[in-house]
Amino acid sequence: MKKVLFALLVMVVTLSFCSKKNEESELQQQPLLVKAELPQKGTLAMYLNYKGTVSAWKTANIAPDVSGRVGRILKKQGDRVSQGELLAVLDMTALELQRKQARAAVAVAQTAYQNAKLNAERMKKMLENKAISSMQYENTKLALDAADTQLKSARATLDLVDYTVNNAYMKAPFSGIIAAKNMEEGDMINPMMGMGQSLLTLMDLSRVKIAVDVPAEEIEKIQIGQKCLVEISSRPGESFSGEVYSKNLAADPLSKTFKVEIKMENPEMKIKAGVYADISIEYVRKENVFMLPLTALLAGDREVMVNENGVARKRAVTVGLKNSSRFEMIAGVRPEELVLTEGNYDLKDGTTIIMAGDKK
Repeated sequence: MKKVLFALLVMVVTLSFCSKKNEESELQQQPLLVKAELPQKGTLAMYLNYKGTVSAWKTANIAPDVSGRVGRILKKQGDRVSQGELLAVLDMTALELQRKQARAAVAVAQTAYQNAKLNAERMKKMLENKAISSMQYENTKLALDAADTQLKSARATLDLVDYTVNNAYMKAPFSGIIAAKNMEEGDMINPMMGMGQSLLTLMDLSRVKIAVDVPAEEIEKIQIGQKCLVEISSRPGESFSGEVYSKNLAADPLSKTFKVEIKMENPEMKIKAGVYADISIEYVRKENVFMLPLTALLAGDREVMVNENGVARKRAVTVGLKNSSRFEMIAGVRPEELVLTEGNYDLKDGTTIIMAGDKK
């Protein structure tokens, strides 16, 4: 009985093993699903990639040249302004009083000068008639000089007051947008306290710039006028075009990198200042080359697999330029041959394949 049971068990195991082997054999014979594409002729470019922060093309802190109390602030954050447009005014009460006082001082000095001049002219005639001594005449000349000096001083004071009054009216030095309102009406402002004190911050965002630090080994690859591709952190999914417009000729003494600036047109002001940016600077471009996705490359970038009548075949290839997504096919594949781009890894030469989307 035991012998019979043992024989049955051996038979079941054998049948199970054969069945599994047959299934594996059938699975190996089934065509594998792959994707492929023809070499595409076009332009292949290579890029240097950097990160930077967007800055406004121009920035101005709006503040008067003299201290005073803020009278009126005519613009608010977000307002667009034109060059020369009035933005804010200091309280004019004290300034107008100073101007009246300075004008009065000029009038008094003018009268004193005219009197001293007439007196000097009379004394000159009297000296010619020998009615007075030369010392008396010299005294009148000294008095005239003193009156002239006083008049000039009064006029200079008036000029200074007029300058102060004119600068109390703060105008936009360029067209732009009010990025920040930093003070309120009635606040005291003193420019001598430093650059941090300003009523408003004006930015020109019609174009923007991005500064990047370039290693010494890459700086010779970058030239003025090179095109760039820019992606902005605040606008995911979008890309913008830029251009290299300046680069330092000397490296930073600490970092040993070179500062390069990229400019970008921004007429709709989609790009804001202060956001992060990823920059790709094009430094090599080849036209009319046959290209394929990098996923097609195998064996250390020396082989690809092609679809040869439904069978995968390995091909040795010569590769040229490569960027982050595609490579230049110099030799090894004909333009009309389909090159496998998906499902090609670990695929054995001679394996039957089926293209994704084909019906069987």
